Amino acid sequence: MFDKNNLKIILIAPITILISVFLKIFAEIYPNQLLINNYVVLSLVFGPALIVTILLVTKRN
Repeated sequence: MFDKNNLKIILIAPITILISVFLKIFAEIYPNQLLINNYVVLSLVFGPALIVTILLVTKRN
């Protein structure tokens, strides 16, 4: 009934929801533990795109 690709999606979705709920509860209990500075935000926003760009440029066929 389920192939392996659908099974991965079915398992990943509830796990991500549980992690986000856990982080939300943790942030409510300990608000000062999750302080994020501007450099962390910049690296999270532009880091993956930079890594993918480097991989695409260096792996030319």
